[in-house]
Amino acid sequence: MLVVKATKVGSDSFLSQVVKLVEEAMGRKPLLQKLVDRVAGYFAYAVMVVALSTFIVWYFAVTHGVAGAAIIPAVAVLVVACPCALGLATPTAIMVGMSKGASNGVIFRGGEAMEMLNKISVAIFDKTGTLTQGKPQVTDVVEIKKLAMVVPAISSDKNETTLTLAAIAEKGSEHPLAKAIVAHVQDQGMKIDDASYFEAIAGLGVIATHNNLSLKVGSPAFMQNQKIDISSSNQIIGKLQEEGKTAVIVSVGDVVLGVIGLLDTPKQGAKEAVSILKSMKIEPVMLTGDNEKTASKVAQMVGIERIFAGILPSGKVDVVRRIQNEGKKVAMIGDGINDAPALTAADVGIAVGSGTDIAIEAGKVILVRDDIRDVVTAIEIAKKTVGKIKQNLTYAFMYNAILIPVAAVGFLYPALAGIAMAASSVSVTMSSLAMKRWTPKRKKN
Repeated sequence: MLVVKATKVGSDSFLSQVVKLVEEAMGRKPLLQKLVDRVAGYFAYAVMVVALSTFIVWYFAVTHGVAGAAIIPAVAVLVVACPCALGLATPTAIMVGMSKGASNGVIFRGGEAMEMLNKISVAIFDKTGTLTQGKPQVTDVVEIKKLAMVVPAISSDKNETTLTLAAIAEKGSEHPLAKAIVAHVQDQGMKIDDASYFEAIAGLGVIATHNNLSLKVGSPAFMQNQKIDISSSNQIIGKLQEEGKTAVIVSVGDVVLGVIGLLDTPKQGAKEAVSILKSMKIEPVMLTGDNEKTASKVAQMVGIERIFAGILPSGKVDVVRRIQNEGKKVAMIGDGINDAPALTAADVGIAVGSGTDIAIEAGKVILVRDDIRDVVTAIEIAKKTVGKIKQNLTYAFMYNAILIPVAAVGFLYPALAGIAMAASSVSVTMSSLAMKRWTPKRKKN
């Protein structure tokens, strides 16, 4: 027996959403297209002026008053001039580029996204869930003090440890580190009680109450903000951070109970993606709320030199703007709710498709697969498409620049001018369609 459960139907299905995004994107004109449209508008008037001037010159200087002979080169000028080629140059390339992107797992939300992605010089990666797996694992649990030593009234048979108390406090949090701690305790078959009070401090830690115990679980910076002395755990924290692990401190009252170490490994292909970006003269930057030592270790693993560590969710936008103020075009790559403002603030926001809906909605480019190497694919497609647009425009302008004077001096009969005009439009379209046979370099490897 085969049991099938429909989770989404009709317009809510993933395929329908992709089709909708592509259709909407094709309807948005990039800045280059808007400029070409204005030029084409002026071009039409210029051609009429040239045709009228041709008629006058032929009528008075060449045919000496024979209107029938003078009108032939003037008509040839009108026929051979082709604003159609200018108008087709951009949309045909964009259409093929969108199609090529969709077939390679990249959705561009408009031609403008392609145009801007072609110009970027800095790619900012959020660490957790983008460069790394986003699924940290508990690797170390270091007990500094027993709960009975901190709170003598607690019975020793309660069996409440650093790990179990951390899980109780973190149970209400959606942070990846919190989920990892809770999952680790559940995997050991332990029951996790509900806290009677819970408060999350974004990017830092949580405060909870359980059995009249005041619990605080979070980063060293969080504990310092809470005026808790962590000197007894500094050596442990330093060791964990040097190993690339994130240290989470657990306290009861104002006393440190223990430290939990978690490791989040880089995604497969992250190092390759960073290496290719460097070869494309695009500077990779890592952004994280984690501490400097852990961030440096992860950055070293993937080959990134410039990092911004200890950045709270509210500070991600400031980092993006800081780099933009250096005169650089910035792409922000992220997958979480906390990344959405930075995705919007960047010149191009690239949302990883495995992330949250709000991050995907904020991104101008969406990676359907959870493969960070598709960032490279997106940039390659954008550069190829913009390059094709420029190539098409060059063909269109050269065509008009050469054949309009030829028609004006009488070397092109109107019938032949008509064929040449049609050929120019066809050549631009065929040039764009030729991009269908092109494959991004990374996909060839």
